[in-house]
Amino acid sequence: MEIQEIYNNLKRSRTFITEYADLDSRIWHLQFNAQHYNRRKLFNIIGLAAAVLLALILSSEGSTPAAPIGVILYMAPITYLFFRFGVGNVLDYFKRKRLSKQILPELRKLSAKMNTIADELDSFTILPERYRTIHAVDTIGNYIVNKRADTLKEAINLYEDELHKHNQLRNQQLHIQQNNHIIQQNREMIKAQKITNSRLRWLDI
Repeated sequence: MEIQEIYNNLKRSRTFITEYADLDSRIWHLQFNAQHYNRRKLFNIIGLAAAVLLALILSSEGSTPAAPIGVILYMAPITYLFFRFGVGNVLDYFKRKRLSKQILPELRKLSAKMNTIADELDSFTILPERYRTIHAVDTIGNYIVNKRADTLKEAINLYEDELHKHNQLRNQQLHIQQNNHIIQQNREMIKAQKITNSRLRWLDI
């Protein structure tokens, strides 16, 4: 296959891969928003308002004597916790259940689009399935454009080599960080030991 043909195929493949990734991102956000929906700020305000209102009612001298300060200090936090975590969490739980049902039609629609894109991509792309990501297709395409590779196989091998080097470098950096952490811990232990020894010497005097 000619270089231009490879490039054109990769360019077209990228369009489909990008669209597929966008749909996948939309599905993820819909699911995330439904699963993590909460109104913490609202129920914080409601809980605080209820606690303050109860404290004012209990402390006011109306037809009944004002409640002791201990009762107020006991009841106000309980009222806040009841609205913030009791009422708030229960209402948010049922809201999440409703949202999960409401987004099902949209999730099915997006999933069907993704399946269609995947089938179309399968029908023409020269990219093996492992490399059907935006990062991979961009990198492999750059190797072709910049003449670092003349064939798809060369470009993929180059991509794998550089990916391997990147992972090795990352592992080395992680190893260095771990070693630095151990060295720092040892220094702190030595410092603590010196302090302990100096205190023991003081006790011996």
